[in-house]
Parts: sequence; C-alpha cells; structure tokens
Amino acid sequence: MKSPQLHAVGFDFTSMEALTKAAFDGGVRGVNKAPGFALIGAYTDPSGARVAFVQRKGQAVNVSAGLRSDTRYRAQVIRFTDLLARVAVYSQGEDGELLTQFLAMVDDPIAYEQHDLTPGGGFSIIQELQVGALAMDVLVFADEEAFKASDAARVGSMLMEPRSMVSPSLLGLQASSITTEEAGPTLLMGAVVQDVQVRRNELTKTNFQYVRAASVIGLTVAVPMEHPVEPGNVIHGTFYATVNAGTWDRNAGAH
Repeated sequence: MKSPQLHAVGFDFTSMEALTKAAFDGGVRGVNKAPGFALIGAYTDPSGARVAFVQRKGQAVNVSAGLRSDTRYRAQVIRFTDLLARVAVYSQGEDGELLTQFLAMVDDPIAYEQHDLTPGGGFSIIQELQVGALAMDVLVFADEEAFKASDAARVGSMLMEPRSMVSPSLLGLQASSITTEEAGPTLLMGAVVQDVQVRRNELTKTNFQYVRAASVIGLTVAVPMEHPVEPGNVIHGTFYATVNAGTWDRNAGAH
C-alpha cells in the first residue's frame, strides 16, 4: 500500500484493511449519528499522527491521513465535499487580516456544515483551526540561498520564494478550469524549518519528523525520515494540506 500522506506520519501498512483494523484496535473516536453518514471517526496516535475514516451509507470507507497541529489560526472554512474545504486563514483579532487561503482536507467534517462554493454562500468560523501539511514529494535545501540558486526555485516562468504557498486546485476552481470533484488538497509549498522533533508512530513503531516551519504562514509539517531536516533548511515540493477544529482532541490526552 503506497500512500505518501499516510507515509509522512508513519502509517506504513501492507494494506488499507490492515491499517483500518490496527486503528480500530488502537481506539477510533467518532460519531455514528451524522445525517447521511454511516461513520465519521479518527484514530489519533500519541505522536500526533492521525488517520480519519468517513463512510457514506452504502459506500466504501474513505481513509485519509491527518495531523494534530500545534499551529492554530482563526479561519473561515467552507467545506464543500465530505472532506475537502476552502480555508481562509486570518491574523489574530476580530479584524484580523487575511493571511492566505487554500484547499485542505478536514479530518473532522462534523465541525463544519457543508456549503456550496458560491458568492454569498455559507461558511464556518473556527477560532483555533489546527493547520498542518504532510510532505509528499519534497526536496530539502541547506538554506534559503541554496534554494534560490536551485532549479526548484523556477517553476515555468515563475520564480518561487523559499517561503511560498500555492493551492493549485483553488486556482483551478477560481478559474473555472476544474470542478469541485476534481479538486484536491495538494499544496506546492516552500517552508523554512524552525524546529524539528523526531516522533514515533506508536501504532507502527515508525518514526517521522514533526516540524514547525515558516511558509507564507507558520504551520506544522510531517516529514518522513528519508528527508532529514534541521532548523534553517528549506523544504520545497508538494504537500497534503490538512486542518481540523480540534474535535478529536477534546477529552483526549495530548502528546
């Protein structure tokens, strides 16, 4: 079973069935009374690694990776599919300025009503939205100058900054070049490493790196061990954006 986002947080299993069994044996917290859903739940590892399960009645279970993040923002969230949302992140205060926006996977869809992405449509305001990203296909550079001198800094005619964030699917939706069904939570991002902790996924005994990084905004990133990082490094490439409102953390022990 190959899943870059699950691998980023150490959920390495031979099959999705094996992952699902281990997670439920480990303790999935969830709800079974959400209208239209047979199951919404998540296993949160002591390391902060998370795997979420969503099942519509009569359909197969959807499994996705997540992360308990130390980075939190006031945010406007428009969940427009079962798991995908447009996220607008603001600085502190009721009159906070818009910092950035992107599409992300929500691992706790019950925290946000579903709305259409239409002007004047509905949305949810989350006071402390946890913002994270899971490294999928990335390169690591010694520092910002090393990144600027590399070919990775040039994407077509664009010159990328070490601290950059682009949500291709959000741009596609804004240009009406893709549908909501075609959209995804992938980010093209560069971020400067500020702090690194090696954590162990207790379910698999697999280590991963829990990284606090500075991009267009500060955020928490999970990076697999084959890409070792240290403060000052630049991580650049594709990431899987993941957010949550803390639903599964309530009444649960923190790491």
